Amino acid sequence: MGSQTNGMWKARIVLVVLAGWVFGTTDMVVGAPPSLAPTDQHPETLKTISIKARQFSPSILHLHVGQKTRLMIHNSDAELHAFVPLGLLTRTTLTITGTGAPEFSKEGLRRILLPSHGRAEILFVPKQAGTFIYYCDLPGHRMKGKIVVHDAGF
Repeated sequence: MGSQTNGMWKARIVLVVLAGWVFGTTDMVVGAPPSLAPTDQHPETLKTISIKARQFSPSILHLHVGQKTRLMIHNSDAELHAFVPLGLLTRTTLTITGTGAPEFSKEGLRRILLPSHGRAEILFVPKQAGTFIYYCDLPGHRMKGKIVVHDAGF
């Protein structure tokens, strides 16, 4: 019975991902979403990264440890781009929505492919302070930026 239950869950996950590709949206939750529920003590902050003319804007984004963050990424170009956040979302509970196609590794989110005029939203809480590079890893795209996470104090 246990293996049948696991098989049913795997089939449901595959169907959700396929439905996202067919209907142009991919909504995925990784980890335990209850920690992302809104609270009065730590309201959500909205940050946006735009992609236009093969550039990320802004090139530097500032966040705070423990601050619930909704990161919106908009691709305004007519070509496919990727958002690759090095280390920022490693082993982090997050929710991803939008038309992007997320890719995962054992450590967590590896990258999100963003179609022409596509978007992705990532809801997460930064866990550690530091400077994290993000870039587009598609051939010939030399786009990069930084996300600076400051110690708590908001």
